[in-house]
Amino acid sequence: MKRSIKGSNRTTQIMIIALIILEQVIKIIVKGYYGVKIPIIENILYFAPVLNDNYSYINSLFNLGWNRYFHITIVVFVLIFSYYAFKYLEVRTTNNPMIKISKMFLFSGAISSLIDKIFWNGSLDYILLKGFFVFDLKDCYLTIFEVLVIMLVIKNWKKISKINEIELLKDYIGFIKKDFLSRGE
Repeated sequence: MKRSIKGSNRTTQIMIIALIILEQVIKIIVKGYYGVKIPIIENILYFAPVLNDNYSYINSLFNLGWNRYFHITIVVFVLIFSYYAFKYLEVRTTNNPMIKISKMFLFSGAISSLIDKIFWNGSLDYILLKGFFVFDLKDCYLTIFEVLVIMLVIKNWKKISKINEIELLKDYIGFIKKDFLSRGE
């Protein structure tokens, strides 16, 4: 069992790296097309590259003024929390491919977001959904993650509704402590 978990984790890691590379290669190509607006599906979807230097959709939408370092901190926190959440799920649940796929899309999207904030000083978005917003492949990764989580919750609602949140939180914190302490061995 350990071997298959390690092997599947290796596959997941390779897929995460491949998705990040794909997203960044697209951005390297797209960056030369600022100001261009080419219809993909007339009156619906356009290729229209822009640099979102507000760092996030929420910051742009509500003009909150949160700076680059705030966003970097949030993404790093999400990555650390998610790392332990998925590690906890891998140990405490059965081998569920939807969990592995959701992990792949969350980490691909979150790491790509971190790269955007550090190296692009914002998000180079290039797909315009007319009347809504401009997004990129990273946003698609994160949306796929969100849909998968909703599907997992719906599918497992009976089990989830029986969970004692306090006991779960204690177990999760104990799990993290044990992991930290075992690293020094």
